[in-house]
Amino acid sequence: MSKKILAIDLDDTTFDDNKDICKANLDALNAMLDAGHVLAVDTGRPTHVMKKLLKRFEVFDRENVYLLGYQGTVGTRATDDEVLFGHFLDNEAAIKLMTYSKNAGLTTIIFEFGQIYSFSLNADTDRYSEISKEPITVIESPEDLRGHNLTKMMVVNFEDHEKLFQFEEAHKAEMEDSFVSMFSNVAFLEYVGKDSSKGAGLTELASILDVDMKDTVACGDERNDISMVQAAGVGVAVANARDELKAVADYITVLDNNNGAVAEAINKFILNS
Repeated sequence: MSKKILAIDLDDTTFDDNKDICKANLDALNAMLDAGHVLAVDTGRPTHVMKKLLKRFEVFDRENVYLLGYQGTVGTRATDDEVLFGHFLDNEAAIKLMTYSKNAGLTTIIFEFGQIYSFSLNADTDRYSEISKEPITVIESPEDLRGHNLTKMMVVNFEDHEKLFQFEEAHKAEMEDSFVSMFSNVAFLEYVGKDSSKGAGLTELASILDVDMKDTVACGDERNDISMVQAAGVGVAVANARDELKAVADYITVLDNNNGAVAEAINKFILNS
């Protein structure tokens, strides 16, 4: 049996609706690692946030587990802080995009490896901090981040999602040479570097580990999982996934995120294939 990589999204894929992981998923994850396969957590969450979130699950504190954070732009081992690869935003273009967002009165959250910034604290940033369990450092101007290695930028609006669609469309032509934009949630419009994505992160990890892409499996539920699902040898959409992801997936699970969708994919495409 050849070594395989399983790339998983967290929220609404591996996690149930209560941000827990069901026994079926945990058992299957342990079984695939016992068999010598590789697990890659491929998510939009910052790496340091992921580590805190996953600490209570022993399965992620094992060899052959990797974290692909910030929409797959930074790859690390789960057991230490060694950075295997990192791709950052074009700083000049990021400052311009931040300025547009700030001037439009939209909540902007900017990420650097280990740090989260915004221009003010409000209901949107408070709600994001509640979700991420991480503080946000307030800065005055986009210029404060000149020269920083920024991993991604997020424009946030929990109340009026249409403003995010309008912002993306208004700046798409100017920014498409520098950024890939995607929605990880209807409230989160995210920007990463042009050659970055969850799919690119999975592809780079596979190259580092000398695993053929045909031996990769990816499981997700959201629009930002499309690149990962398309890049993998087998792309899986969980039963509760967005229709846009289901449309490009090779397989749609019978089970949803609350009932072992990831375990279904592991058993079908990794342990019994």
